[in-house]
Amino acid sequence: MKSSTKTGLKIFAFFTFICGVLFFCVFILPIIATFHSWNKQMAAGRKYMDSLTEKDFLVWAERTQKYLSEFDPKADSIGSKPVPVDLQKLKILRIDECSNFVGYVWMGGMDHTELYVERIADGSFQFTANYNDESNKVIWPKTPNNINSQTNLPFELLK
Repeated sequence: MKSSTKTGLKIFAFFTFICGVLFFCVFILPIIATFHSWNKQMAAGRKYMDSLTEKDFLVWAERTQKYLSEFDPKADSIGSKPVPVDLQKLKILRIDECSNFVGYVWMGGMDHTELYVERIADGSFQFTANYNDESNKVIWPKTPNNINSQTNLPFELLK
């Protein structure tokens, strides 16, 4: 092979390498960073929901009761309430509400991570930790049937 051909191939390889690095930095790295931030957001929700104590459930029930008493059926049920500062510190991004439940959302859209608090027929509350679209569990009230069990409840915004 001629020297000029070798030089041309080296220059072509160098520019191909630079284009590959630029493509990776411009297109691939932002996608990786986005999925990483989503994963961190979902992990924050999972960690918080798994750490709730009996005292915490009372606070959440009071907060939910307040939201349910203020519920306006004409308002948008998704994200219609502003997120208070104390919930923002927990990394909650949105509050979804309906006539009998409130969802405190860490991740919505592609996957759902939320604390779903539903008022049941007797006026008490049931807390369901939705870790993602395939995994959730009732975390309160604790009964022999739901301790360490997972269910696949359908996600419903309106009943």
